[in-house]
Amino acid sequence: LIITILLPWQREKKTVITPELLKEWVTFLSSDDMKGRNNGSPQMAAAAAWIASQFREDGMGQFSSAPDYIQKYVYKSRSGEISERNVIGYIEGSDPALKSQFIVVSAHFDHIGMNPGGADSVFNGADDNAAGTATLLGIAKYIKDSGLKQGRSLIFVAFSGEEHGVKGSEYFISHCPVPVRSIYADINFEMTGHSELLGKNKYYMTGCPYSDLDDIIKEYEKGTGFRLVDTISITNSLFLMSDNISFSAISSKNGRHTGIPSGTFATSTIPSYLHRASDEADLFDFGNMSSLVDHFSDIVLKLSWEKRPVSWTSPDYVRP
Repeated sequence: LIITILLPWQREKKTVITPELLKEWVTFLSSDDMKGRNNGSPQMAAAAAWIASQFREDGMGQFSSAPDYIQKYVYKSRSGEISERNVIGYIEGSDPALKSQFIVVSAHFDHIGMNPGGADSVFNGADDNAAGTATLLGIAKYIKDSGLKQGRSLIFVAFSGEEHGVKGSEYFISHCPVPVRSIYADINFEMTGHSELLGKNKYYMTGCPYSDLDDIIKEYEKGTGFRLVDTISITNSLFLMSDNISFSAISSKNGRHTGIPSGTFATSTIPSYLHRASDEADLFDFGNMSSLVDHFSDIVLKLSWEKRPVSWTSPDYVRP
């Protein structure tokens, strides 16, 4: 008699977020009709409403501070005050000992708008960051549709304001709907649409020298065919440039930062189409993206049951 025991994040037949669905999402967010999703624009409001509708369809919970999944805020820019919004939903954990802790899964959905006078006037922002947003949505849908249980609670948040200096994530962390110290880690996604830099089933994570998050993930990946590549030197500086840094450096004093271990997960660094009109969805490897969404979903689920804390390994960082 052979008895197969499935762990809480495992099932015999997995839910799959198909390349076709990811293409549909990315194409919508990066279409010319969205006019480059510039902060403060009607297109950003439409994008936020669409992301909220996806959260609603998935049956995600809402925080009272973000009714209908929308967290509104205002920030100052060179052109004046800009009204924007983050989109926030959550899935409650199932383990009594862990569900009061939270994993934040995040991505920004804004871009830089139009390029008046150019041959192609729309900076579509397909890889930066319709791809990361679609990855976020894919993980949320995977977890809800699969019926798998998560130990810790999961917060899914799409940020605006990243292109203006991580304004949305800064607002989120300073108006956090849960106690900041209860956040286990932030898993942030950017630029996940291409495979030509690293190859199939490979990605990098920023911030590897600063915490042991990458070491834990590498343990999960043994024998899976997926690989976190940690040999790209530019990732150390990219750690400071995306929304993850709002979690990891909530406050800083004398070169020491107080915050939550985090990393941004991506498949490309600074390609020739970054912040250019050539950043189009038809350049993507959606097959590879689908495989990575499946893998990232497994990572999030396994982290939700992980008994070890994610710890800073750099003396320059400390938890709250």
